[in-house]
Amino acid sequence: MTNIAECVTVSGFEGPEKRLEIDFKKNPNFPLGLRSYDKDQWQEVLNFSSCTIISHTPNDYMDAYVLSESSLFVWPHKLMIKTCGTTTLLKIIPKLLDYARALHLEVEFVQYSRKNFVFPQRQVFPHTDWSVEVDYLDNYFDGVSYIIGPITQDHWFLYVADYCDNPENTSKETTLEIMMHNLDRAAAAKFYKNMDTGDRDKFPGIANLIPGQETDEFNFTPCGYSMNGVLDSVYSTIHVTPEPHCSYSSFETNLNIASYRQLVSYVFDIFQPGTVTLTLFSESNNPAKHKDLFEIPGYVLRTKTHSELGSNRNVLFIQYESLDYFTSRQKKRIPLANVQSQLSHVL
Repeated sequence: MTNIAECVTVSGFEGPEKRLEIDFKKNPNFPLGLRSYDKDQWQEVLNFSSCTIISHTPNDYMDAYVLSESSLFVWPHKLMIKTCGTTTLLKIIPKLLDYARALHLEVEFVQYSRKNFVFPQRQVFPHTDWSVEVDYLDNYFDGVSYIIGPITQDHWFLYVADYCDNPENTSKETTLEIMMHNLDRAAAAKFYKNMDTGDRDKFPGIANLIPGQETDEFNFTPCGYSMNGVLDSVYSTIHVTPEPHCSYSSFETNLNIASYRQLVSYVFDIFQPGTVTLTLFSESNNPAKHKDLFEIPGYVLRTKTHSELGSNRNVLFIQYESLDYFTSRQKKRIPLANVQSQLSHVL
């Protein structure tokens, strides 16, 4: 089994996940929908992405699986999977669509997204380039591709295929995804196993992110951490790669609340990232109600972008730097006068 322990390799572990969500139109003849398939059958799907199921947490609404590389959530008419490292996530699509056809489920909405890779040269087909991924997706769906954020810095790729018959009758779900790099050394060190740490030990404070959720947690050897949380129809998931040269953590949830500012601040307090890419994908046309995210204590707002994707779907994209990281980066910059002096000396 490969896992987050790959991070000990010289080139580093690819923490940023590939994320695929597919929603299906409800079929009353198959009320259990995708949940009709058991753990072994989902493992057959996951074999195409080169990852394995570690544990399973069901409730009345969904099945949550912790994977060797991230997480899988299955509802009757929806699936969300995210995988990290050099997994081949998109290769699960043919098998997944076979499963859906067996239940007479029609695709309603597809979303594939990922942040830019840290080690793109290590990826394998079809994840060697965004254009290759889009071509692969276009073999199965009729979608639209987006690149959001500064192309010369951290940015976010998004592919959307929308087959909704009535856009006004969508689920109104909001997905918050926080992708964090350059973790504080002391905060990251907590995600290394020691002699007293068990594989399934709970990490203090994680359950409090969404009070009342049941958490399924796994501590990798020698380092790394994954968590799935479930509370009724609400999920959350966390993944951590703590090695200094490739430190990364992520938090995602579909919790729908009026303000995410307190939750985001709590996540930042746990992981203390130097740089952050945050996306809020929603079926709402009022992004202004989330303007309180533009001021998070201890962080500098670097980029904010609002994109309207059609069918009442929107993305709010925000990037932050911690004050400490921002200050250290500014100190490393060469003053313009020094640059001019050096150029003059060269000439």
